[in-house]
Amino acid sequence: ALGLAGAAAAAPTGGSNASDTVKMLEAEGYHVQLNGNADGPLSRCIVTDVHGLGNSSDSAGRPTRFTTVYVDISCSRNTD
Repeated sequence: ALGLAGAAAAAPTGGSNASDTVKMLEAEGYHVQLNGNADGPLSRCIVTDVHGLGNSSDSAGRPTRFTTVYVDISCSRNTD
């Protein structure tokens, strides 16, 4: 289960669904830049790493507005 105790702790990596990860990070106030090739739906991609979390936070640990995080993704090709 993911907790929202802190942005860095809440960001899933290592095989997490890329679409869910992007939605969660954007909901926390981050701008997300993807590193990788998404030739199809983002839901077919997994997260391999997240960079830039915790670089700019307010006193409560929330990201400051417009902080960019970089999400590395790996996507399976649709063979249908």
